[in-house]
Amino acid sequence: MSEADLFPEKKLLLGAFVGLAAAIAGAIIWAVVTVTAKYQIGWMAVGVGAFVGFALRIGNGGKSFGILGAFLALFGCILGNYFSLIGLAAGELHVPFFTVLNNTDTAKVISAMWEGFISASFLFYGIAAYEGYKFSAIRPSNISSGSESAPQQQTARVVQTDQMDAQGRR
Repeated sequence: MSEADLFPEKKLLLGAFVGLAAAIAGAIIWAVVTVTAKYQIGWMAVGVGAFVGFALRIGNGGKSFGILGAFLALFGCILGNYFSLIGLAAGELHVPFFTVLNNTDTAKVISAMWEGFISASFLFYGIAAYEGYKFSAIRPSNISSGSESAPQQQTARVVQTDQMDAQGRR
């Protein structure tokens, strides 16, 4: 039994850190794509949700990982939207991204995000949360790469035993 099996809360904590890193990385990718295209693509939310869900598979799966995955997927989507607005503003003002990020009133950006929401945004955010839940809640299979050959080895032993029995009867 491994240490992670004995202390499942360590897996949840590790999963939380990996999931948070995936949410932030997904948000950055979302912002880069949006600023480059100068258009917000709703499917980016779905990508963030899947990315977070798969990242959380480092854990052991289960309901707690699923809830964490859904929450972090939504966080990544909101952060991606936030970074996109900052990036678009920085491009319009011809000012570096971090300058705008440091000098912007967060409440105004959130207000602008809320005004720009459409029903499709809720749909994509909902799909992202579902994917974050679904992909991170799945428990890993018990089949490892080493045990995949076990059925073949067992079959070979049966065939070998049958051959020995046939020779013994002659």
